[in-house]
Amino acid sequence: MTELPSTPPATSNRSMMIALIVMGLTVIALVIALLITQTGKDDAVAPTPTHTGAPAQPGGQASPNGQSTPGDSTATPAELPALDPQVKALVEGKWRKSEDDPMAVGKVDAGVVVQIYYDFRCGYCAMGAVETEPKLKHYLDDGTIRIEYHNLPVLGPDSVMLAQASVAAGNQGKFLDFHSFVFQHQYDKDPVSATEDGLVEVAKQIGVPDLEKFRTDMLAQETVDAVEAARVEGTQRLGITGTPAFIVGYSYIPGFIPAETMDQVIAAELARPAA
Repeated sequence: MTELPSTPPATSNRSMMIALIVMGLTVIALVIALLITQTGKDDAVAPTPTHTGAPAQPGGQASPNGQSTPGDSTATPAELPALDPQVKALVEGKWRKSEDDPMAVGKVDAGVVVQIYYDFRCGYCAMGAVETEPKLKHYLDDGTIRIEYHNLPVLGPDSVMLAQASVAAGNQGKFLDFHSFVFQHQYDKDPVSATEDGLVEVAKQIGVPDLEKFRTDMLAQETVDAVEAARVEGTQRLGITGTPAFIVGYSYIPGFIPAETMDQVIAAELARPAA
């Protein structure tokens, strides 16, 4: 996971975010315990990823080989505690749940909302977009999950420009195409140019219909302000300390999540007792 500079979250949300983090680490620990039990001692060692960052592990630590152990997605889900009402309200207050949201995919009444906080220059964010997200399609198709994306540009000016470009692409219904294109290039170690002209070229390649509008929207003060507001929301108000970060249902999980682990977290959230 790419770490951010230390900035304390707003005091009003800090205790609730701590509760979320504890719950998230609890679900990770339960999931990993399940996976270890299921896979036994005969698993092959997973290959070491070539990207910077760290996958989700208990306490936010990477495993020795940089990967979580794969497991059987059909296993009995981990048992999670009932929710604290304040944590429930905090998380649900971040759900957008709009049919017209250009930065979301899935049904608004899905059983689990998956919020993804990412930076387009983050290696593990690219890994999640390329390796994990495609394997979640069946959950989207059957209404189990909804994914809502949140820009969290923390790695410098290129990240900010890419976030602004993603908003401009979304204004013309092309956010998901932009997201996939940019992260595939990042994953392939062939990052797109984050210059104004370079991003217009990306827009052209993904089929954005009005390139002049794209350019104008990308540089508009409204877009600049929206991206900065998203950064402040993530880093200062929510206290997210690195990318990628996920809130899966009500569990906050820092770092890259393999599809097999995501299966278990989704199952655990679906089985969580009502508040």
